[in-house]
This record gives sequence, C-alpha cells and structure tokens, in this order.
Amino acid sequence: MNLHEYQGREILNSFSIQVPDGRLAFSPEEAVKVAKIIFKKTKKNSLVIKAQIHAGGRGKAGGIQIAKNLDEVYEKSQKILGKFLITSQTSKKGKLVRKILLSEDVYFSELNPPTEYYLSILLNRDIEKNIILYSQEGGVNVENISTKNGNKIYTEVIDPILGLQLFQTRKIGLNLGIHNNESLKNFSIFLFSLYKAYITSDALLLEINPLIKTFNQKFIPVDVKIILDDNALFRHKKYDLIHERDDLNAIEREAVEAKLNFLKLEGNVGCMVNGAGLAMATMDMIKSCGGIPANFLDIGGSADRERVEKAFYLILKDKSVKTILINIFGGIVRCDTVAEGIVNSYSKINHDIEIPVVVRLQGTNEKIAKKLIKKSLLPIYFTDTLKEAADKIQEILYKRSS
Repeated sequence: MNLHEYQGREILNSFSIQVPDGRLAFSPEEAVKVAKIIFKKTKKNSLVIKAQIHAGGRGKAGGIQIAKNLDEVYEKSQKILGKFLITSQTSKKGKLVRKILLSEDVYFSELNPPTEYYLSILLNRDIEKNIILYSQEGGVNVENISTKNGNKIYTEVIDPILGLQLFQTRKIGLNLGIHNNESLKNFSIFLFSLYKAYITSDALLLEINPLIKTFNQKFIPVDVKIILDDNALFRHKKYDLIHERDDLNAIEREAVEAKLNFLKLEGNVGCMVNGAGLAMATMDMIKSCGGIPANFLDIGGSADRERVEKAFYLILKDKSVKTILINIFGGIVRCDTVAEGIVNSYSKINHDIEIPVVVRLQGTNEKIAKKLIKKSLLPIYFTDTLKEAADKIQEILYKRSS
C-alpha cells in the first residue's frame, strides 16, 4: 500500500527522525490558516506547498510550489487543489489533487545551502535481502543518474540476521562524501533510526529524495515515499483504516470492497483468473494473440459464488472491454462454483450481455462446470486449453475490428 508523503513523515517522526514541520489542507482557505501557524512557528518567510498524490515527479509537473506570503499561499493552493496533476508516473489523465501538505521550507540559507543526497531502503527479491541504495546526487533529476553516470549509485546489502551494522553506516556516509566526524556520527544515528522505521513498519520501500545535510550537520528527509506490504497491514491498523481510495476509479473501489485483486488497465480484453501467476500468464497470452488486457483481476483461492458474480459484473461495467476471458484452474475454487457465478451474473443483469465470453475451466469439477454452462444456453464459448482460448479471443477481436 502506497502512503502519502505526510503519512511517511508521521512514521519517521515516530522513530525520532527530524522531519520538516508540515500540516495538511483541503482548501485554499484552510491552507492560509495552516500557513499562518507554520510562518509563526518556524519564523521563516517561505513555505512549500506539496500536492499529495501517489506519484513521483510532482516537482517537474508543478505539484510543488514555494509561497512567500499568505496571498501566494492562497493563489498557489488554488492552482493545485482540485486539479489533475500529470507526472511521468501517472496516466495521461493524471491524478486528482484532493489535499496538499504545507511544509516548512528547509532551503532557507542562501549562504550555506544544504547538500542533497538520494537514499532508499528496499527489498531485493533476487537475493532475498534488504538493500540500501544511495547516491551523492539527489533531487528532481535523480532518475537521470543511472543512465548518465551509473557509477555514482551505490548499494549496500543488509544481512537479515545481523541487520544494519555500524561499519556499514560509516561506509555509506563516506561514499556520500561525509567525512566530518560529527556528521558521520549524526548520519549513523539517522540511518539506524531509518532502517528501524523500515523494518518495524513492514515496508517494501522507504525512499528519501532528497535527503539533505544542513549547515549544522543535521540530516533531514525533505521528501519521503513509503510502500507498506499489504500482507502486513493487519499489524498497522492505523494505515489499514485510512487505506485511501482517492486514486481508484469506481470499479476499482468496488473491487477493493469486495476483496478482489483488481487493477484497471488500458486494454480491450477483460480477464478473470484465480492466482497472480496464472493471471500474468493469461495477460501475456492475450498480448500474444493481438489483444490488450483491460484489467488484472485475481479472484483469489478462496472465492465463492458471490465473489465470482461480483468479479464478472465489474468487468462488464468497463465500457472498453470488447471480450472477456475467464481462465480458472480449479483447486480450492471449484470450477462448478465459478460456472454458477457466471450463470447467475447473466440472470441478474436485466439487459442482454453483448460482450463475447470465452471460458477455460480446468481442475476440480470441470465436467460439472461445462454441463452447467451448456445447459444455461448462454452465449459463452467453452474451451479446454489455453491455446483454444487464445485462438477464440483472436477470432473475436478480428471480427469486431472488421
């Protein structure tokens, strides 16, 4: 689960990591009230307005603005709130900004500008260990470092038993160009706290860009991105309860409420599959036969008839879908349960379903499932193999395009 920047700051602050003072606002009027508090508390003549969306690249897209007085706070908040922000990490439509974070400006010293770094902690699945990825260069152009100068990016592998060690924090600090003893000591304390925050919060990624070193040798994360492991959310009820669905469309929101793993894609073939691996293989098959997956939909291993009905109904609500492929391997989820869910979905929808449906069911009770679908007399194409399903999808798409 992606956290907003302000939520990431809350986590870091709970581990005694100094973060810039900041508060949320949901309207320009509220932004002005918040700005008065920040100006008074920090005694600085500027603050930062930051759009809170689940996407990087906000700075280049205009989602991060500097305001030097209350009039600018109102004006710039009004330009950001309620608008769709398009970045390199969003769709062409962009993401709607519903809230902003007004934050203390830590770039306040022109005579002694802070030094910027990039630092992240993440799980490397290939070696099954956490790593720290870091660079002397941070900021809005950090993506260009790997292509222009890859040797400026360092990695440090963390032993899962021993955890982060002191010699590693010093090594990372020296590679970042931190040589002052006081600075190295402060950096080690900071990095130990950061790694503890990463482990304790069950994060898959904790990224700071930029991390700055101030003139008084303090390390402050200016921007933080945290992704939590969905499987561990039961240990973090606070974030589970506020699992925001602002970025989800109506169909995705319904899927979350129905406990379906659903992701909308820009395609024309709706998919319903059980198991993430089978879903990925099915999507590859759709691409190979000339189609484009319209969604990722995994009904899971414990799906019942009602969940199958809901999944099928959600696919039908997507107007971009031209045909549907249902590919189920019946294990815990029996094939006849899936067949009953499909047939029931047809009966509950008042208007005729004009979208062709291709079904491949193999496993427990597949013969019973095939009889149920044939008996229903519904316009469903039943196939025995994935190759037959692919050929049928290709045929349907060809007819619809001609």
